[in-house]
This record gives sequence, structure tokens and C-alpha cells, in this order.
Amino acid sequence: MAGRRNPIDVRVEIDDEVWAEEVGRLREHSPAHAQAEKARREIEAHPTTVPWQPCEKDGPQRTRLTDCVKLYVPIGQEGASAAPYGFVFALRKVEGALVLRMLAFGERHPTNPRTHPVYSRAHRRLHGRYPR
Repeated sequence: MAGRRNPIDVRVEIDDEVWAEEVGRLREHSPAHAQAEKARREIEAHPTTVPWQPCEKDGPQRTRLTDCVKLYVPIGQEGASAAPYGFVFALRKVEGALVLRMLAFGERHPTNPRTHPVYSRAHRRLHGRYPR
């Protein structure tokens, strides 16, 4: 039986400008805004215990999210209907420490074709444009 691994020491960075772009664009009392605020408190309080998942390096919508992780929101829920929103963070090593830097927040699988999924928003932040 395999032993339990200790949580990795990781620092979470949520830049004020990134937060304003990603969450500030939402109506203040909307479900998405409320879920983002709640999830942020949990992420900052317990960064090593939230259920991070690796992003696909080459995603289905031509996103390139190498060394990125995602988090479904509400935290602890699975599936697009139970967890319609998500965060994407880039995992980097800074001065010998692991750092998760917020890239994007938004709908995981939006029904409105004019809405960019959170994964496309993260791709844009990393590569300067939306995937084509």
C-alpha cells in the first residue's frame, strides 16, 4: 500500500489587475462573481488541499496550457452543470519555490458562442491572443 504524500508547499498569487479583468467584468451580485469570491477565499486559505487538476497541454479548442492547472468552481464539484466556472493558474518556479499565478476565471463551457471559455482566456493571457 502506497504511503500518503505530504502536500507540496506552494504559494498562490492573484494579481489585482488580473482579478479585476477576470472577475471584475462580472456583475457584482451574479452567481459567477459570488462563486469566484468564495473560491478565492478557499484557495488562499488552503492552497494545498483544493482539488487542482492539470490542464491539457494542447486543448480541444487549440489552447496551449502547458504547466497550468485548473480548478472547478464551486470547489469540490464535478461536471459542467455542477461546476460551471473555473480558474486556470500557471505553475512556475520562482526563486526555488512553487508559485501558482492566476491566469483566468470564467465559464468552463459557455452556451453563448460569443463568450470565451476560461481555457481560451488563460491561453490569451499566456500567448497574447485567443487560440485560432
